[in-house]
Amino acid sequence: MRDDTGPDTDWPPYEMVMPISLSRTRVKLFVFAALTAVSAFSGASAWLTLTLMLTCIAIPLAVATIGGREFVHSLFLVPPKR
Repeated sequence: MRDDTGPDTDWPPYEMVMPISLSRTRVKLFVFAALTAVSAFSGASAWLTLTLMLTCIAIPLAVATIGGREFVHSLFLVPPKR
C-alpha cells in the first residue's frame, strides 16, 4: 500500500521536453544575426542595431533557461563530449 502523506519522490514523473523547435530557433538566430550585420554595415540607426544585437543575445539565454547547457550546445550544433 502506498503512503500518500510523505513527499513525492518520483518528481518529475517525466523527462523535460523542449516546447519549441531547436531547428526553428537556430534559423531565427541566424536571421537576427544576419540582420544585425546588415544593420551595422548599412548605416542604420544605432537603436535598431542595438535592438537586433540584444535579440541575438536573448535567444541563447532563453534556450538556456528552458533546457540548460545541453540545449544551448544543440542550438549551436556543438557535438557532445565523449
